[in-house]
Amino acid sequence: MPTVCCFPGGVNVWSITPEERGKHDKQFDTLAPILGYVSGEQARKFFLQSGLPASVLADIWNLADMDGDGKMDRLEFSIAMKLIKLKLQGRNLPSALPIIMKQLPASNSGSSFPSSARFGNKLFLLCSNTSPSHSRMGSMPNLSVNLPSMSTMSTMPILTPIQANNTMRPMQPLLPTPMSLSLIHTFGNSGLCNGSISLSNSSSTTSLASNSPKTGTNDWAVPQASRLKYRQQFNTLDKLMSGYLSGPQVRNALMASNLTQTQLATIWSLADVNKDGQLLADEFILAMHLVDMAKTGHPLPLTLPQDLVPPSLSELVNGTSPSVTPSLIDIMETEDKLKENFARGSAELEKRRLTLEQEQRKEREKRAREEKEAHERREREAREQENRRRLEEERWLERQREMERQRNEERLRELERKEVCPSSTENPCVFKNTSYILYHFIYNIPLTIDQSFVTMAAEQEKREQEQREQERKEQERREEERREQERREQERREQERREQERREQERREQERREQERREQERREQERREREEEEARQLRLQEERKARLREEEEEREAQARLRAIQEKMQEEERRRAEEAEQKRMREVEEERKQKEMEEEKTRKEEQERKPQMALNLTTYKALYSFVARNADELSIDADCLIKVDEDTVGEPGWLCGSYRGNRGWFPQIYAEKCTAASAIENAPTSHGSSLTLLARAISSWSASTEAHLKLFSCGDLISVLQQRDDWWLGQINGTQGWFPKSYVTLETKYVALYTYESPEVGDLTFVEGDVVIVTEKEGEWWRGCIGDQTGVFPSNYVRPVEPEASRLGTLAKKPEIAQAVTTAKSPMMHQLGLSPGQLIVVLAKNSTGWWLGELQARGKRRQRGWFHSSHVKLLGPSSCKSSPSPLPVCQVIAMYGYAAANKDELSFSKGQLINILDKTNSDWWKGEAGGVIGLLPTNYVKMTTESDPSQQWCADLMALDTMSPQERKRQGYIHELIQTEETYVEDLELVLEVFYRPMSESGRLTDTEMAVIFVNWRELILCNTKLLKALRVRKKTGGENMPVQLIGDLLASELAHMQPYIRFCSCQLNAAALLQNKTYNTPDFKDFLKKIATNYRCKGMPLSSFLLKPMQRITRYPLLIKNILENTPDGHADRFSLQEALDRAEELCSQVNEGVREKENSDRLEWIQSHVQCEGPIEHLVFNSLTNCLGPRKLLHSGRLSKTKSSRELWGFLFNDFLLLTHSTKPFSSEKLFSFQTSGQLKMYKAPLFLNEVLVKMPPDPSSDEPLFHVSHIDRVYTLKTETLNERTAWVQKIKAASEHFIETEKKKREKAYQARSLKTSGIGRLLVTVIEAQELKACKPNGKSNPYCELTMGAQCYTSRPISDTLSPKWNFNCQFFVNDLYQDVLCITVFEKDQFSPDDFLGRTEVPVATIKKELETKRAANRRLLLHEVPTGEVWVKLDLQLYEPIK
Repeated sequence: MPTVCCFPGGVNVWSITPEERGKHDKQFDTLAPILGYVSGEQARKFFLQSGLPASVLADIWNLADMDGDGKMDRLEFSIAMKLIKLKLQGRNLPSALPIIMKQLPASNSGSSFPSSARFGNKLFLLCSNTSPSHSRMGSMPNLSVNLPSMSTMSTMPILTPIQANNTMRPMQPLLPTPMSLSLIHTFGNSGLCNGSISLSNSSSTTSLASNSPKTGTNDWAVPQASRLKYRQQFNTLDKLMSGYLSGPQVRNALMASNLTQTQLATIWSLADVNKDGQLLADEFILAMHLVDMAKTGHPLPLTLPQDLVPPSLSELVNGTSPSVTPSLIDIMETEDKLKENFARGSAELEKRRLTLEQEQRKEREKRAREEKEAHERREREAREQENRRRLEEERWLERQREMERQRNEERLRELERKEVCPSSTENPCVFKNTSYILYHFIYNIPLTIDQSFVTMAAEQEKREQEQREQERKEQERREEERREQERREQERREQERREQERREQERREQERREQERREQERREQERREREEEEARQLRLQEERKARLREEEEEREAQARLRAIQEKMQEEERRRAEEAEQKRMREVEEERKQKEMEEEKTRKEEQERKPQMALNLTTYKALYSFVARNADELSIDADCLIKVDEDTVGEPGWLCGSYRGNRGWFPQIYAEKCTAASAIENAPTSHGSSLTLLARAISSWSASTEAHLKLFSCGDLISVLQQRDDWWLGQINGTQGWFPKSYVTLETKYVALYTYESPEVGDLTFVEGDVVIVTEKEGEWWRGCIGDQTGVFPSNYVRPVEPEASRLGTLAKKPEIAQAVTTAKSPMMHQLGLSPGQLIVVLAKNSTGWWLGELQARGKRRQRGWFHSSHVKLLGPSSCKSSPSPLPVCQVIAMYGYAAANKDELSFSKGQLINILDKTNSDWWKGEAGGVIGLLPTNYVKMTTESDPSQQWCADLMALDTMSPQERKRQGYIHELIQTEETYVEDLELVLEVFYRPMSESGRLTDTEMAVIFVNWRELILCNTKLLKALRVRKKTGGENMPVQLIGDLLASELAHMQPYIRFCSCQLNAAALLQNKTYNTPDFKDFLKKIATNYRCKGMPLSSFLLKPMQRITRYPLLIKNILENTPDGHADRFSLQEALDRAEELCSQVNEGVREKENSDRLEWIQSHVQCEGPIEHLVFNSLTNCLGPRKLLHSGRLSKTKSSRELWGFLFNDFLLLTHSTKPFSSEKLFSFQTSGQLKMYKAPLFLNEVLVKMPPDPSSDEPLFHVSHIDRVYTLKTETLNERTAWVQKIKAASEHFIETEKKKREKAYQARSLKTSGIGRLLVTVIEAQELKACKPNGKSNPYCELTMGAQCYTSRPISDTLSPKWNFNCQFFVNDLYQDVLCITVFEKDQFSPDDFLGRTEVPVATIKKELETKRAANRRLLLHEVPTGEVWVKLDLQLYEPIK
């Protein structure tokens, strides 16, 4: 029993208070109990919200579930809640349940359940198919669930309860043994975006939560692709990660569809399912799906169909009230607050709605009132007009009546007058009758007029009525026309809108087609350029071959000419001898008389010559001495000097000869050698261990007895002593003096190292070969091996040590060979053989050429080269023959090749070649058909039988599991890494062996050192970063394991190889300076030769090392191409490898362009040294790459002046910015780009980037003033040139450069957009949140950086925004990647420094395989992870990773 603990008030700590009972009952009711019980699954979801470990919750379940039936009634649930509360307060769980907790509670009036329901029989079965025998095993529910952290839940603006699912799936019985289940906290598909608590299940097949109910999403009519697409768009718009989008946030996305306001309003009404004025994630997806339906022409439904209702909101639409999921926090209080907030929001919305309706009603009433007033005004005007017309008519009728009365009165007066004065001739009756008629007529006139007026008034009234009726109809007709016109106007606007949409769609389609056409033209242009480059290379190669053939023909012609000249000289000598003999016969008598005298003279001369030779003494120099005039002799330390002690000179000075020069030197600078040391150190003395051999190059006949007797061209002479122009030699047992110009020295030397060179005229050999040296001049000697003759570095060989000089060794029997075939001697140093002749073998070389001495009776013994295929060895020999070199690998020729030099190998397409040596990465030594020579590596490819992958993996079983193509690919990757390591070692060797001694010796100035080595340290930095990246990538996969991805590293690092552009463009100047110093300064030449004797140099001089960067740059495309050719089409690395190949070829093109544009490079170097930069360009390297335009180019420069102040400026227009400078002292244009000038220019204003510049001509271009305006953001510069033509040049070049800059940036953005909008599917997706980085490397002088991160997985790439001036940026950048291969995909996070003037600097990289992410998510929750950045000294990145797989991985 546990110890009883009480609170200070005496209450037992284990007792459950009535308040706690009531609270627990409320929480129990919210779980929707069935028959008074909650299932294990319902309790599991609720208990896991406490944040306690699964093992602790399992112990609490075992204590609370007193009867062990796998479900809980109210008492057991209350006990469990009390135990959870005590555990959260830090108390330990009891080993057994205290008795006080088992007591039944008092009746609670507030409970709505009877005691029988609360504590009755437990008849509910957990699973329909669970047998009673399994009831105990099923007593422990699954406790693995995905929950958001409590901190995230506390910040939710709205808490939407989750619908409880009463239909439970059958649970698998759990083991009764104690379990340790890990809780994986992660966000599901909805996460907390809609303010709800997501209780999603883990996708792991090992999780016990796989039996929990899942919401089916297959019934939703929205396609899965649209859900993923619009879910990503929702995450992009939800920048605050609130889980919902407001109206202004969604407006831009909906307005981009170009739908009408009515359609958009309908879509919003349908999509806002819960009618809260905001769109959750599923509601936003539904809205965008309805937009797609409307754009494709489908009519919008009046009400939302059931198949379009989001599954997460389906029960809300169906009218069922979602049950509130209980929580350990006070959910009821929170929900009351939320209801109050919702009520206040609804009241505010209702208030706003009423206000809007009132304003609309007032607007309608105002409009109706205005229309009524206008109508009344029109009617009033019509009535007034009618009244005026009627008055006018009445006045006209009145005037007509008045005029009629006047006429009648005049008629009456006329009649009365006639009656008073009747005519005498008229009849009185007639007159009387007429008077009566007139009187009657006049009497009836007023009555007639009144009747006419009545008739006219009636007609007028009728006309007015008809007119009013007509006006009414006319007004109705106009109103109808107005409505019709409004309808037509509305239709016209709708038609214009449709037409505008159609034109916009056509414009987009046309832009897309135009973009595709431009892309196709660009590819076509690149293809043509590659073809032209290949044709140019082929043409150059053919020209080189032709030039070599011409040189060979010229040498052969010169050789024939020399042979003819020698023949003519021999003929002339013969004729001279015949003439001399004839003359001697004619004067025979005179010769006899003088015979005694001549004999005496010959004896004197013979005695004098040896005496001269014997009088020479050997001295050894102690110190170096440099001659100051023509009489003095320059000597080197430790050299041997021949001194004639009989010659008398100034005291303290000796007369001697050294290297063919004769002169005086101080006696204290040398000491006399003993006889033994003289013999040991003087290789040219008679009887020494190393006897010099000389081969006659022309015939010679002695004229005196002291001279060497006759020898012919090609004879071998042993040189016993050398003195100036005469040497003492021996041939066929006779000795004598002869001129040294008639012979050439032959000395046997053995090769210390392998020497290979593609240069014409060089002699190549391998270590251990014997070389006959024919000429010594400086550090490059001339020699021959077999049929090959050429020059080679002297420090590659050493003299052959004779067998007799080796102490403690037995003399070996000479090898005897017998000629089996006839061999001609086309060259001077070769032996001509006939079958049966015997040859003593002196040395053997790996090439098959042997050095031997011909043993022919009656003939002088000749030494020379012969091929081993012409002889056979006789009898046993004490020494074994040198074995033929074993092939390193076997290659097959992709193209035919004709040898351009003697040391090269010719072969045909498809021929198999055995590779003997691969030391040189560009030229390999191979053997084909018994012929050995050099061959270019880009003409051959590896065969399957000699797979290079065997060099990186010794596990044959692992190799057998790979395809032949994959083995080749891994072999080429290994070759790339190995050659990169060797190259970096060579770069560092130059710094240690050559640069430091040369700098410390003071023989060169700092400027000269900078010219020779340029930016060697930057090259080391570039390739060291690349090598580190390659090593980290290989280490990530494991030792001797295949490397899956390498293209992204190469593409990233090759983009930062811009130092090679500067180095290669300055290489010609470096070579010229080094050659000039070597030829003009013997001391410097000897110094270089001395430091080159370091064993690490392998005898290579400094000039050979300076060529390695250019050779390495040209090697990258070949290596990457080999890897790409053996990468399958669907491989994740293929896209990155293609990009790396493009960048490598682009880098080679940029280097070649930099070499060709030497003048541009020199000018950039001049600007670098003569322009004082400040501010953002203080550390700018002008002769380098720009940020996005390739190498920086100087487009234009010249003198400018400001208009107002007339201040003189010097402008430099580059392809990325415009730089204005000024000089404190007068500066003439002749001093511009002159390295002799010492003047300095200072920066006038910050550089003007051309993508922000607008250049304008003056308003009056015809003005004589050469002015133009440069607008940059908010400032305008008015500049003046010297001439109008100069102004035109400035304006045109600035415009062209600005347009090119803007177009390049546009293409870059389009490419990034296309890569981002690429639709990809796979087996799952990886959600990545890059939170922040810490302790990054500072790149700016102020110790800050502008970092941004780039995330890649294969071809998928995302880039965050840069953060200014910080080493700890907080990005909070979200993106998602589609997973194609769980075991090959690798997430790569690279941090860069944003730089405006050069490519972005590298701040570190880290990589995480997707398989590692999956493994870690199986054992721990998705929390923030700290990833260290590699290849940099400091830096780390905090990320959050969430892997969601569509299907379980078997």
